Amino acid sequence: MPKYRIALWLPVLLTALLAPIDGTAQTQILSPISEETPPAVCRSGSFVSGVRCTGKYCDNIEITCTQLPGAMVGADHRWTPWVSEESTSPAWCGPGPNLIAGLACGGRYCDNISLYCVPLVNLRTSRCQSTRWVSEESGGSLSFIEGYATGAKVFATQLSCSGGFCDKLSFLTCQIQWP
Repeated sequence: MPKYRIALWLPVLLTALLAPIDGTAQTQILSPISEETPPAVCRSGSFVSGVRCTGKYCDNIEITCTQLPGAMVGADHRWTPWVSEESTSPAWCGPGPNLIAGLACGGRYCDNISLYCVPLVNLRTSRCQSTRWVSEESGGSLSFIEGYATGAKVFATQLSCSGGFCDKLSFLTCQIQWP
């Protein structure tokens, strides 16, 4: 197994082993990632619900993870291929109800981004919409709940980027529905 594949899976294994069993934490803000750090991965049952960019060209990306009560996840957890502003398509966790549960950075100033995708087996997505663009130049923070009703459970399934070194990020977010 190539060295980079081990580096991408190690945070996933550590997160699963160190996750609290009692489920007391609802929201968790992870340390910023960049090309110099390992990937950031939410605990099992939690998914990315917001981001914050700091540093030149959005070099440091901090993710907020929120627990999704009642979520049953499938076994096909995977990392997407790297995406950058040079790519013609976004990084997408689909098909099916797959949510972003982590991010990895590569390349200068986090120019390449990979998503850690986790499938949901008992929930579905609806009312999907693109977020505004976020960058360190425009305040740097984005909560995926923006534009949805209070109390809605909203998570991302896709990432697009533009600007130099992928410094502007936009996500496709969806409301989670119980069958």
